[in-house]
Amino acid sequence: MPRLVLLSIMILWLGFARPSAGVETVQFRQDQTTRTVVGEILVEAQSGGLMLQADDGRIWTVQASEIIDRMSDDRPLEPIDIEQAARRMLEELGPEFSAYQTHHYLILYNCNDSYARQVGGLFEQLYRGFFAFWKNQRWRLPEPRFPLIAVVLRDHPAFLNHANAEIGEQAKSVIGYYNLATNHMTTFNVPNWERNVATLIHEATHQLAYNCSLQTRFADNPMWVSEGLAMFFEAPDMRNPGRWRSIGSVNRVNLARWRKYEPVRPQESLVTLLSDNSRYQNPATATAAYAESWALTYFLIKTRREQYVEYLQRLSSGRPLAECSPRERIDMFEEAFETTLAELDQEFVAYMRRVRP
Repeated sequence: MPRLVLLSIMILWLGFARPSAGVETVQFRQDQTTRTVVGEILVEAQSGGLMLQADDGRIWTVQASEIIDRMSDDRPLEPIDIEQAARRMLEELGPEFSAYQTHHYLILYNCNDSYARQVGGLFEQLYRGFFAFWKNQRWRLPEPRFPLIAVVLRDHPAFLNHANAEIGEQAKSVIGYYNLATNHMTTFNVPNWERNVATLIHEATHQLAYNCSLQTRFADNPMWVSEGLAMFFEAPDMRNPGRWRSIGSVNRVNLARWRKYEPVRPQESLVTLLSDNSRYQNPATATAAYAESWALTYFLIKTRREQYVEYLQRLSSGRPLAECSPRERIDMFEEAFETTLAELDQEFVAYMRRVRP
């Protein structure tokens, strides 16, 4: 099984209205806790339920029956700064945690200081490379609107205790994850840094993509796009284990998995990869789905870069909770790359057979 997880929270509302402008102050009660959140409405259901983005970047989904009070005004939402975020997070996590700030990140940790600084340095390296990469594609992404927050736990038991409340049983099979709802990345002081640099970069790439308007949280983001991008960025520096340097190098792990899958790959493989996310949810097909996502992303960036960027830009305009049908996903893909899936699939497989580690 792949060790990488993107946490998804699926919410089905039978009808929803356009979000309202301005700031909302919503008091609601969930899990026996009363909260007051200042934010902006992303989605308002016809039933009265809300999807609310708070001033710290968290997204809350609140049913109408949970709302106690609600006030509106027309001023724009002002996100909190990193110092305010640190105070809130320390109050939430408790006295055993400390805060470490880099130029772009806030790291809350109860591990040793040196590991927190190591993680922060890796994230900053990714940040610089990430924005430089997209700038070179003539896509000037905006800086993150909300603080980029990572929680680093002291060891695996502490990680499981924290993560079980957020992602349940999946916590046992990962060393880190990005949470779409909280907007936080979470990991722990892993004993083998060299083995896990790729995972840290992978999850931090998800966080960056959702915070710079490359992707929209809770929109219809095909998993092959999200996971393919994260794996495209994650490849470690094979000449210097434990470090990460280049973006877009051949991902040797996923290339090996692709080559194992390709001889038994069904004719409809590309159709099933693009049309929905079901292959990632089945343990029997997930590994091959991740490998094919990386391979397809690598192929498109190397051979159809402008069309790929335009395709991402179209996906980035998606609205929260608005889903495309399998047919719409495929039509959008074929339109973006000006070909049929059958034609592109032949070119894709032929190209990947020539790729060398």
